[in-house]
Amino acid sequence: MVRLRRILAPCVLASAALAAGAPRAEAADAGAPPPIPACVSVATSSRWVPYGYNHVVVLTNGCASGARCDVSTDVNPDRRSVDVPAGQAVEVLTFMASPSSSFVAKVDCKLR
Repeated sequence: MVRLRRILAPCVLASAALAAGAPRAEAADAGAPPPIPACVSVATSSRWVPYGYNHVVVLTNGCASGARCDVSTDVNPDRRSVDVPAGQAVEVLTFMASPSSSFVAKVDCKLR
């Protein structure tokens, strides 16, 4: 019986520690940046050019006011700030002549 307690006690403590850690993950999500406004849309495009693909992020602003967007990608993490006027679209070239056609855009926009 004593041996069984020695085995079960660490398992119970480990389970309790894992359960206590679950709310922390939710708290970290609460610090995530606000979502892009619903009236701003983001699209990506890989365009073939000699020697590779150009990576383009297309921002379309359907809002009544302008937006300022910060754009980066998993291929080019340098952030670029772009103003997108109301009712217009802007293309942001993030990488030229990439050997890969795939990339993921990371965009954060705020209305002005």
